[in-house]
Amino acid sequence: MIRRRTRPAPARWEETFKGAVLASEYDAEASMNSHIYVSRFDQATWFLLHAIGVTPAGIKRQRRRVAIIRENYQFLRELRGGELVTVRSGFLAVGIKYMRFLHQMHDRADDRLVATCDCTAVFASLRSGKSIPLPQAVQRRAAAHLVSAPPRRRTSRLA
Repeated sequence: MIRRRTRPAPARWEETFKGAVLASEYDAEASMNSHIYVSRFDQATWFLLHAIGVTPAGIKRQRRRVAIIRENYQFLRELRGGELVTVRSGFLAVGIKYMRFLHQMHDRADDRLVATCDCTAVFASLRSGKSIPLPQAVQRRAAAHLVSAPPRRRTSRLA
């Protein structure tokens, strides 16, 4: 009898941020500044890590840090002042020494995708500064949050 190894069903995307574009966060044309997108994705990262048991207090106690070694942003549509946004996140891959995850920012009004952030992170030792293997418990919990990769979207050229 041949046993087939089945992959678990993809996890659901985790809601990792919810907020509004505030007056202090947009420019003269009422468009959200790019550094605010980055800040929202950074906050989403900590909520995603918390979902798998990685907390600032825990990594400090273990004399480690989380290092983002690759980030790729894609800005698809401008957000305007007063608009509501949601970020949903999930893990795309988990290895012995790395985690790759994706954040997707959506406009709450129509659920349109407005921006993404694709990240790869490692744990690093505070003593050596070098990357170290992820604890097995973190690997298991992150693997339980693996999502299926979203379909590639065609993007129009900016004029």
